[in-house]
Amino acid sequence: MAKKGESFNNLIDEYLKMVEDPGHAGSAGEQFVNMLMNYFFASEKNENRSIELLLGNIEKPAFLSSATNLFDMNIDDLRSYVQGSSTADSLAGKIMLSPQYLKVFYPHHAPSFNKLPEDIRFELMDAIKEKNETIITAFEKMMSDRDADRKRKVMILIALIIKNIHYRTGTPFNKLPKNVEDIIKETFHNTDEIFTASQKQMADLQDDTKIKQAVKTLFMVKQFKDITAIAEMFKGELERYRKRTIFARG
Repeated sequence: MAKKGESFNNLIDEYLKMVEDPGHAGSAGEQFVNMLMNYFFASEKNENRSIELLLGNIEKPAFLSSATNLFDMNIDDLRSYVQGSSTADSLAGKIMLSPQYLKVFYPHHAPSFNKLPEDIRFELMDAIKEKNETIITAFEKMMSDRDADRKRKVMILIALIIKNIHYRTGTPFNKLPKNVEDIIKETFHNTDEIFTASQKQMADLQDDTKIKQAVKTLFMVKQFKDITAIAEMFKGELERYRKRTIFARG
């Protein structure tokens, strides 16, 4: 089954990776099934070949039949499709109550929901509800992320990159002589502009000297290798947001 506490907060990034493959560019229904298999149910798929086959044979959602990408979907249509008419009839219910799924994850019991012990039935129904809500919430966040990518100012972008680096590495901040906004404005140009990933903006934000100066000022790092590592992480995050911004504004 899925790992406890598994997070699905980066659907937009996973989606953009997927659509870089020309084979997934034209069918929103195929894209949706692909995301189920390789994102929402990736842990389960990797457990057993039969789960991969089960996920791969899911019928493409009718509400996406005329859509060319997943941003064309209506969230209310998605919610209705995922929730179904009951927990058993929901998207996750159809997958997680199937004999193939039950055989893999409950091998010591008959592959039938009604034959499972009561405590396992309650646990499974809770897991189905949680998975359904996770899928809906992730798509809602993907839509709001795209809207934010259209309107984000350079200042907010840099602050977000710095926050992400701090969160991922745990590197503590320095005791700063002034607020972060002033430091960013003194280091980079035109920080009040909307970030459009223009050539001019990217040249400024990719400037290695400026990035390393910001890293040394903001983070408690002394060794050159650590400064370089964080600077490379800054560039990686910048590239991630560049792709998102171009897609959102395209």
